[in-house]
This record gives sequence, C-alpha cells and structure tokens, in this order.
Amino acid sequence: MTVTAEELSVFAASFNPANWFDGVRAHTAVYRDERIYELEMERVFHSSWVYVGHESEIAEPGDYRLVRVGRQRMLLVRGHDGAIRLLRNRCTHRGTELCQAPSGNANAFRCHYHGWTFHNTGELVGVSFPDGYPGGTAKHGRDLWSAPRLDSYRGFVFASLRPDVPALREHLGPATDYIDGYVDHAGGRELCVDACAHTSRYRGNWKLQVENGVDGYHANFTHSSFFAVMQRRTGKQSRYIVQEEGGCTRDLGHGHVVLDQSEVAGEVLSRRLATLPGFDGLSAERLGLVEDEYRALLEANAGPGYNLSVFPNLQLIGIHIREIEPVAVDETVITLKPLMIKAAPPAINGLRRRYHELFWGPAGFGTPDDLEMLGRVHDGNRPVDGWVSFERGTHRLENGDHGPRAAITDEVPQRGLYSQWAALLSQPFTAGRK
Repeated sequence: MTVTAEELSVFAASFNPANWFDGVRAHTAVYRDERIYELEMERVFHSSWVYVGHESEIAEPGDYRLVRVGRQRMLLVRGHDGAIRLLRNRCTHRGTELCQAPSGNANAFRCHYHGWTFHNTGELVGVSFPDGYPGGTAKHGRDLWSAPRLDSYRGFVFASLRPDVPALREHLGPATDYIDGYVDHAGGRELCVDACAHTSRYRGNWKLQVENGVDGYHANFTHSSFFAVMQRRTGKQSRYIVQEEGGCTRDLGHGHVVLDQSEVAGEVLSRRLATLPGFDGLSAERLGLVEDEYRALLEANAGPGYNLSVFPNLQLIGIHIREIEPVAVDETVITLKPLMIKAAPPAINGLRRRYHELFWGPAGFGTPDDLEMLGRVHDGNRPVDGWVSFERGTHRLENGDHGPRAAITDEVPQRGLYSQWAALLSQPFTAGRK
C-alpha cells in the first residue's frame, strides 16, 4: 500500500490522537497503519529534534557518516572549517545520491552522474562544462541543502529539518541530567564511539524498540536463560530487580523516559564483569594505574546503571548508544555502538567490549531475545483491530523531582513516550515531502 499526499492530507485533517492512544492504551493500528507511519515521518522525524550522531564519529575535518532522518538520507559532516553540518545527500542538479559509503573522510563530494562537485561545507564548487549554462548561472542557489537547526549536548548531535523548534536544551529538559551521568560515569575520561558497532533489522514498527529499551517488566521472563547462566557463573542468585528492591521508571517530559536501577544494581553488574574472559589477572599494578583509578575504570565498564530513551530515536543503554531507524511501517533497523574510554588501557576497553557483547552483542543473550519478542509482538498485533495496555503502575504513580515516577517494572516510560507521540501528531500538517 502506498499513501498518496492527498490521502495523507485527508487523514491528517481528521486525525484525533485520542482514537489511537487514550493515556493508558495504544491501538494496534499505531504499529501497522501506513497513514500513521507517514504522519510520523512528517510530524515527528521531519519536524522535531532527532539524534544524528556522536561527535567522536566525525572528529576530524572532512569526516562524515551517512544518516537517515525520517525518509531523508543525509550526510553528517565536519567541514574543513571545523563546523558540523547535516547536509542532504542529494545532488542539486538531478537529485542523484552523492555518497554511498557509510562513513569516511572527504574534502568534497562529487556526483558520479554528471560530475558536479560540492565542498564538505555543502558549497557547490564545480560544475562540469559550465559554459552550457547561460551567464554563469549554474552555481547560483545550488549548494547542498543543510538542516536549519543543529546542536549538540555533551557530544551527542541532534538536528531538526524545521527551523521553528525550541532550543535543544529546552527540548531535552531533565534528560540532560541523565546524559551528564552517562558521559561522566568514566570518571571524567572522554568517551568515543567504538568501531565495533553492529546493526540488526527486525520485522515490526520502530516504536516497539522504543518501548522495549525502557521496559523493566520483561527481563526476568524474556532473558531467563541469561540469568540462569549468570547464577551458575557467579554462584549467587541472579535475576532482574523487582519493584520491592528499588529502582524506578521516570517520565522526563517531551517523550524522554528512563529506567533507573543505578542505586541498586552496582554489585550485580560488577559480579558479571568478573565472569568475563580477560578479567582474571587484571590489576592496578599490571596496568600502571593507582588502585582508586583502576577500581573506577572497572566500575565504569558496567555503565551508569540506567536505560535512557531520548525521543524519538536515541537510547543510552549499558555502555552503548542505540540508534533506532524506521525503514517502513513494519521494518526497523537498530544500530548498537559501544562507547570506549578514550584514554583507558587497552585491557580495560577490551573488557568493556566483552561486557557489551555478553548481553547486547549480536550473539549475546539479550539482543536476540528482544528482537524475537518484537517480531512476535508484530505478528500478534498485525491481524488484530484492538488495543495494547500500558496501565501497569497507574495506581502507585508518584510525582518525583523530574516528573512522574513509579516502580522499575511499571509502564511509566511507555505512557510517557506515547504522550509525546500524540502531542506531535496533533501538530498542523503540511502536505508534501521536505
């Protein structure tokens, strides 16, 4: 099914978010209706702040990486002037995609169709056989289109395809406290994206991953094999935290939500580290570190102890960045990028990679389990015209410092993200693609 611009305009004009999310339930159509998906592209991904990359991925002038913002294929690039830009990956002559490599370093981008050349700032600097254009007009107004808003916070780069959005810090709100904690958990040492990123594709809507990344209710069941293995390795009971043991879920506003077990999970996570290959034999003396610094780096390898979701497409989980990329209403790509400690000894970062791989790696315990569940949710909801429930914990909701909070297994995050989803989809609609 292809939704025409006219059909989408008619649907948007009569769209009432209460028909699809009533505060505690979402209609199954939000996962499979192509009209809703197209409306999400316009009103969420093309009209609000979206995560596009980490500064360490484009550290040097000329560094670039391909990113997708909604339907748009874009180039996140650091120009020769050091400025970061988000450029549309489209030649302004005939619309050919300029760059196919997922990342690299380039002074310029040359179109392979007719040879037009653009500087890494987006400026059109070369037109083949320019005398074919009257009065030297070929270059006039033909620079690459650049996103009108781009900003970063603590190394995380966000962009908006619309200029009339609030300042990034206003948009992030209390989520900045959790981003700060995530960046600072390495004891002040700089974090950088590791080359060992991995990508998975699943059948299902993009919002299923947003829900799952901050779901504290499923772990003891979906990941029971992981906890059984950890119990055998450590000799101690291993399971996910339940509400009586601490931790919480929070709605931080603007769709940003967190699953926070930082105050109670430290010892458990440290025991898991000790089971990894390469841990035995490590010592402060061997690595040339003072004992306190060594212990701090080991603790940092387990991450800050919370899952943060920055709406719509960024999650910080464990020690990795998780990017969520909608491809179609029923197809999603997720990319997991471990963050290394830039100045740490190789043995520390090696242990950090092993910790990430144990649960979140492509052959780990967690990611395959979750992707299987997302596929089953998709299959279960696809033929059904009904509702899914996010009402868990509504009877014990508290007002915390950063907004509504409840127990670790409650569905505060899911209600929070769908509240923002409903607010954005209620915005005025402009037909046509940006």
